[in-house]
Amino acid sequence: MTISFALNSFKAYAQGTWTTYNTANTSSTLANDTVFAIIEDHNNNLWFGSGDGVSKFDGTIWTNYTTAEGLASNTVNAIIEDHSNNLWFGTDGGVSKFDGTNWITYTTADGLANNHVDVIIEDHNNNLWFGTWGGVSKFDGTNWTTYTTADGLASNYVYVIIEDYNNNLWFGTDNGISKFDGTNWTTYTTADGLASNYIYVIIEDYNNNLWFGTDGGVSKFDGTNWTTYTTSDGLADNHVRAIIEDHNNNLWFGTWGGVSKFDGTNWTTYTTADGLASNYLLAIIEDHNNNLWFGTHGGGASKFDGTNWTTYTRADGLANNDVLAIIEDHNNNLWFGTHGGGVNKFNGTNWTTTYMTTGGLSNNIVYVIIEDHNNNLWFGTSHDVIKFDGTNWTTYSTADGLANNEVRAIIEDHNNNLWFGTYEWGVSKFDGTNWTTYTTADGLANNTVHAIIEDHNNNLWFGTWSGGVSKFDGTNWTTYTTADGLADNHINAIIEDHNNNLWFGTWGGGVSKFDGTNWTTYTTADGLADNIVIAIIEDHNNNLRFGTWGSGVSKFDGTNWTTYTTADGLANNYVYAIIEDHINNLWFGTYGGGVSKLTLYTGIAEQENTQPIINFYPNPSNGLFTFERKKDDLNITILNVNGQVIYSEQFEKRTQHTIEYIDLSNQAKGLYFVKIQSRKTTKVEKLILQ
Repeated sequence: MTISFALNSFKAYAQGTWTTYNTANTSSTLANDTVFAIIEDHNNNLWFGSGDGVSKFDGTIWTNYTTAEGLASNTVNAIIEDHSNNLWFGTDGGVSKFDGTNWITYTTADGLANNHVDVIIEDHNNNLWFGTWGGVSKFDGTNWTTYTTADGLASNYVYVIIEDYNNNLWFGTDNGISKFDGTNWTTYTTADGLASNYIYVIIEDYNNNLWFGTDGGVSKFDGTNWTTYTTSDGLADNHVRAIIEDHNNNLWFGTWGGVSKFDGTNWTTYTTADGLASNYLLAIIEDHNNNLWFGTHGGGASKFDGTNWTTYTRADGLANNDVLAIIEDHNNNLWFGTHGGGVNKFNGTNWTTTYMTTGGLSNNIVYVIIEDHNNNLWFGTSHDVIKFDGTNWTTYSTADGLANNEVRAIIEDHNNNLWFGTYEWGVSKFDGTNWTTYTTADGLANNTVHAIIEDHNNNLWFGTWSGGVSKFDGTNWTTYTTADGLADNHINAIIEDHNNNLWFGTWGGGVSKFDGTNWTTYTTADGLADNIVIAIIEDHNNNLRFGTWGSGVSKFDGTNWTTYTTADGLANNYVYAIIEDHINNLWFGTYGGGVSKLTLYTGIAEQENTQPIINFYPNPSNGLFTFERKKDDLNITILNVNGQVIYSEQFEKRTQHTIEYIDLSNQAKGLYFVKIQSRKTTKVEKLILQ
């Protein structure tokens, strides 16, 4: 039998709890209760820029850095981490780079436009851009170039910079917005539809709309039309200093009247009355655990967590509840890659080993795991790629020839070449000796690659972020996008089914099937749980299973859709990875809830809408289930959602029908499965204990 799971809504942030860190309650202390900037680095440390230096928080201990350590000035307005993991701090006395040991400061004497730096970004070519009170400066690692109003910049006071999906740079000033495409400058002001010319913050959302936080509300620009939202629409205050888009595509606006969340239709505002440290917001981020952190003026930093999850947890031995990757090795061990907890091995009974940076793994964020033909395990992390032969660890990075150290996808092709999909730098092939990298210059759709497969014709397919899908036959590249029939150009997962159809899981467009000629897209309108599809597998019964982002797992048998979620026993509705093991158990890696195992019974087909052998009533029940026994011999086995047998009994043949009872009142409330075996057939039904 195959048991699957049904839809449950994601718990709203308003149901979470707030925790505030400030100088009154932190271990060591936060440097200052006015926090201008917050980032999370590659090691999951949080950095807070304040008026008295910068504070690092590792989750337990606070460490402060000031001019005494090498910081250019103690007023820290901006922080970023570059592609080499250096931290850059924009201050009112120049910009400082910190490599974890040494500090280097750059000022106007080195080529910086002005020593008052409000914003820093790194572009797709790894150039750093600094917004100052004297224009904007670009630093390529050697040379400085400055742009001012003389070049086309709207104003020399630059408070915010972003790079959009077309690689245009946008500069927010006190006199409107300037767009720079690398050659030409275009300026937008209130005359074009902007809420106000004083720009504090800019973001690009999932749909490529730009949002501009001003002192007159927030404006959305879709490339053609402008829409402005103010307090009359539900915004907490018209003075908007910070904006982020969370993992559910909600927008959060930090104002001088609290924080507003906008889901595209409804506005929800949080203030000090709800637990926020201060109503004057300067910065917002979402960390790797989906906690929201708010930097305030005078109140310190507030953390807001949304949900709590269970199933396999740290109590069971799992290193971390955010599971990004799962594989089964040749010895039938399961390996779980986590977000921050390293890698766990599970032998079917015990969680035997946790590998972290202290045990050979170079980074604890593991996006992907594969086993090669020599039984080596390869781990793609946020820092490099690691090979494990069972004893020794070998690390490969850009120094060896890898395109980029953040590896999101790995496969081994039919020639035993390994292919590594990276973040922003293309895909690298490794033949065991030599490295070859392919990028958009060679024909790849986009340089951020989230998924790779090899089809039955030995073509390689690369799922990219915002560029669609590229096929590589070893010589030629072919790209498919929404213009060809693909549901969305942001690809999370690809599989080939037993009929050689390709299936593409997208971010927001649903799932697309490609038979080599025609495209078919399935969305929530057809029965898919959610249009954000993170993982896909085909099980041994040729059912397709789709892991979605926030709405559980959907099963598709080619005709019918069935969706299952936490209401049925799934650990969490955010499903990042799915595999089927050698005995047909399904394993679901979730984000925040750990891992769920679904026990599959060999030789028993999945039954939905079939006539049961016997009926249990009442169902749901408070504990006592009644059924009418027929004359045949019966074996009844009841299992919980983890596949553990909690009841088993054999009923011998009788000469007449009888009434029987099963008491489960000593069991936890929830979903159970009853397997009923007679001489002629076997069926499985659901029991609900409430």
